[in-house]
Amino acid sequence: MPEHAAARPDVRLRTARAGTAAAFFLTGLVFATWAARIPARKAELGLTDSDLALAFVGLNAGAVAGLQVGAVVVTRLGSRRAITVALPLFAALLPAIAHAGGLVTLTIALAVSAMVNSVVDVAINDQGVGLQSSYGRPVLSGLHAMHSLGGVAGGGLAALAAAAGAGVPTHFTLVAVGAGVLGLLASRTLLPPAELHTATSDRAAQGTWLSGWSGRLLLLGTLAFVFTFAEGTALDWSAVLLRDSQHSSAAVAAAALAVFQAAVTFGRLGGDRLIGRLGPVAVFRLGALVAGGGLAAGLLIGTAWSALAGLGLLGLGLANLLPISISAAGADRRLPVAVAVARVSALGYLGSFTGPAAIGVLAHLSSLPTALLLPAIGVAITAMAAPIVRTRQA
Repeated sequence: MPEHAAARPDVRLRTARAGTAAAFFLTGLVFATWAARIPARKAELGLTDSDLALAFVGLNAGAVAGLQVGAVVVTRLGSRRAITVALPLFAALLPAIAHAGGLVTLTIALAVSAMVNSVVDVAINDQGVGLQSSYGRPVLSGLHAMHSLGGVAGGGLAALAAAAGAGVPTHFTLVAVGAGVLGLLASRTLLPPAELHTATSDRAAQGTWLSGWSGRLLLLGTLAFVFTFAEGTALDWSAVLLRDSQHSSAAVAAAALAVFQAAVTFGRLGGDRLIGRLGPVAVFRLGALVAGGGLAAGLLIGTAWSALAGLGLLGLGLANLLPISISAAGADRRLPVAVAVARVSALGYLGSFTGPAAIGVLAHLSSLPTALLLPAIGVAITAMAAPIVRTRQA
């Protein structure tokens, strides 16, 4: 009997980790489901590019607002209860996007969906940081890898649905039901705040959004901005770089995004073990140099294959930088985990949707390869800030 009792915490942790990984996966899957069918919804509603850009403004505004809502909800209710409600709700909003009848209703649906998505993001990262503390070793990068895998799965299912001639409403409804049910099952395995070693009850009260900031937290948020600036740029401009600037074939250009995403996923799958062996500071510094230096070298060499390799190195280097930064923010004892994560993530969101636009302006003034040197140099410079991610746990 004593032996069984002693084994129970380990089993509980492993089960909670599996449930958290499933939540990360489902979040990526639901988001990719919508993203992969953007062209279909655009055509169905007869939207112009500027109309779609306006809808994206609503999405981004909802995402940033949702981070602040998530900080309050997760701090008060705990990540387990927040995920139990928010993850199925996030999935259930897919049909609302599918049935939106015009630009206004689509924008509202996207804004609400993004807001709920951000609440889920805060909650799953809160649970992940707590599990990492309970394990006493890195686990957050592996959890983020599941989000990437979910995105791949969502895109793959969308491609199959489109090939089979399935309409967007049917496709979205099936995904919503499946992801909602799996989300409820996954949430049952998660740990309540009392079982997470995050010491949330000992931390300062949340206060207003402008209070409680420290120089360290602001720097971590700035780092997140740089990383998501580079990631958003790669997601939006990699295929254009290969096709228009390097004059590669359509197939090679299409492969650019897959190479980048595969590199991110691969890097995160091995990230926890690497961080456990070398420490977060060394992995952070190495990742920043590989990402920035790799992309810069690929651009300066100036061939299609060097650019493709540079994008792969960018993804590989970036893979663990954001999880390490979030982990460092969550280890700050002055704020609840959810609040610290939300603040760093909010600055990160700003990078993800200002990056592509800024690169577009710079490319117009010079050239796309020259403009892409900005995120490459920016990420490389962050290597100097590596000591900021050192935590007591590390």
